Amino acid sequence: MSESYFAKRKLILEKEIERHRNEIIQYPAGRLVRNQKGDKIRWYHYKKKKDGSYERKYLNKEDVLVAQKLARKEYIKAFLKDKENEIKSIDKYLKIRKETYHQEYKDACDKYRDLLGTVKWDAEAYEKNQAHLENLIVKAPKGEYVRSKSEALIANALFDAGIQYRYECGMTLDGFVIFPDFTIKTENNNLLLWEHFGKMDDPDYLKKVNWKMNLYMKNGYYPGKNLLVTYETQMKPLIIEDVMKVITDNLM
Repeated sequence: MSESYFAKRKLILEKEIERHRNEIIQYPAGRLVRNQKGDKIRWYHYKKKKDGSYERKYLNKEDVLVAQKLARKEYIKAFLKDKENEIKSIDKYLKIRKETYHQEYKDACDKYRDLLGTVKWDAEAYEKNQAHLENLIVKAPKGEYVRSKSEALIANALFDAGIQYRYECGMTLDGFVIFPDFTIKTENNNLLLWEHFGKMDDPDYLKKVNWKMNLYMKNGYYPGKNLLVTYETQMKPLIIEDVMKVITDNLM
């Protein structure tokens, strides 16, 4: 993976840590302790007193809300420790990582291409969407043009993560030729689709989204399985954190 991927990952982690630190201060002081004797389990709230000693309170059924908050607090503390360790690891990695630019060897025009073997899957010829070519206005990392800044955001993130993709690669489902925004090839040579729906506050656009999603699912493409989906509205645009979460959760 490239340095830019880890730099973006660090930004995501820092925001997550800040959000969870703000959450944890809202919970009761002290900690939750579990005590088990045989099959009987008791929960206690340990809390430090002003004199430095600790008091222990048994939590009964009426205290379930306190117990839930303390349990959530313990989880967040463990979460924060893990993410802080990840940031430390990223900092160490970025400190010693010296990346040599090698992408030019993958370009179709590179003089060494024939000696390096077959053309990569994402550089092979494929059926592209020829509709409204005038809308291809935003340059993406492989030199192609996409239709929006959000699609460029996704393309850049995939490229930085070293994930092969084709933009608007044609496929036929139930006699309809459609062009998913991104067709992705994983390290296991599995193909996934990624659709970004960018006008979810437009009723007419939403009808097209519903039709397309029904077509996908009818043909075995399901969200969270082999179909990745992102959304945005005018009030909530797509951001890099959204994109990186999809990549880290599904493609790493």
